[in-house]
Order: sequence, then structure tokens, then C-alpha cells
Amino acid sequence: MIILMVCVAVIAGTAVWTNQPAESPPVPTPPVGDAASVAQLQQQSLAEAATPTPSPTAAPQVWQAPLETVSVLRGYDATRMARSGVTGLWQIHDAVDLRCADGDTVFAMSDGVVTAVCDKGLQGACVTIDHGKEITAHYAGMALHAGLRAGDPVEAGQIIGFAGNEVLDETDMETHLHLRVTRNDQAIDPLTLLSD
Repeated sequence: MIILMVCVAVIAGTAVWTNQPAESPPVPTPPVGDAASVAQLQQQSLAEAATPTPSPTAAPQVWQAPLETVSVLRGYDATRMARSGVTGLWQIHDAVDLRCADGDTVFAMSDGVVTAVCDKGLQGACVTIDHGKEITAHYAGMALHAGLRAGDPVEAGQIIGFAGNEVLDETDMETHLHLRVTRNDQAIDPLTLLSD
């Protein structure tokens, strides 16, 4: 019974002690007279000196040419059909063909992530890179890619392949890089990125 009474007393004492009002911090009294103006000036200068935290902004995307030298063999034209001299098929040329020599190095135009790679086929060796901001570039017609796989990160200027003349519909042309770029899944002229 004594133990029970001691327990009740401890519980009651704890309850009373935890319900006490917390002490409020002292409130500074405003200065009087000339001291008031000096204090206000100090407060104002501190407020003006405080610099707001800058909001984070993304670094501007850097674009560079995919070849050492940019020379347009056939430009971007999404307005009319063109006939292939090889297959005879009519199609829109919503890409740009950049003149180069066999084996020339092909570079990533900007940082990104490889989404697809092919070794051979209708477009030769090709690499597709998601460059972010809804921009995807398809580098095609290469003789060989640089051993990349889907999911690999790439940096602007990184070697992604070596030029050839492997796009089936365009084998009657000089050696070139067939470069197709989309923004929000709509084809755009790749040269507009380089001019930016």
C-alpha cells in the first residue's frame, strides 16, 4: 500500500511539474532618445546587408559540334518529300547530313544518357542520346560506335563513334553523319542547337 501511495505521489508530482508555464525569453526594451535612432540605423543596415539566398538555377546546356568540322552535305527539310537514289523511296529528310571522312571521330553534342545503340542495320552503327530538356539526338550512319550501351552517361565532346557511310537510303552520297534531333518528340533542325 505504501508503494502504491508513493507511485501515485510521483505521478501527481510529475503531472503538476510538466504543466507549469514555460518561462518566456526576456523582451528587449526599446532604446530611448538618441540611442533609439542609433539602434534603428544599426538594425536597418543589418537588414540591408543581409543577402538573400540565391535560388538554384540549372547551368545552361552546352552544345558543341558532333564532328571536328561542320559542313552540311544535305540540310534539314521537314516540308517536302525527297526520293532516295538507292531505294527509290520517298521520305521527308528531317535530319541533317554532315560531310566527313571515313573513320572521323563523332562526338556527343552535349551531356546526356545513351538510350539506344545499334551495330548495323538500315542506319549503320548508331547511338541515340537523351540530352535532357526533352531533347534526343540520333547519331546514325557511323561505321562503328565506341562500345556504348543503353544507360551509359556521356559528356559533351565524348567520343561516341566513328564516321562511315552506312545509312542504306543514303549510300549513294559522300561519307556523312546522319544526325536527327527531336525536342518533345518533334524533329528539329540540329544546327539550331549549335547556333545557340
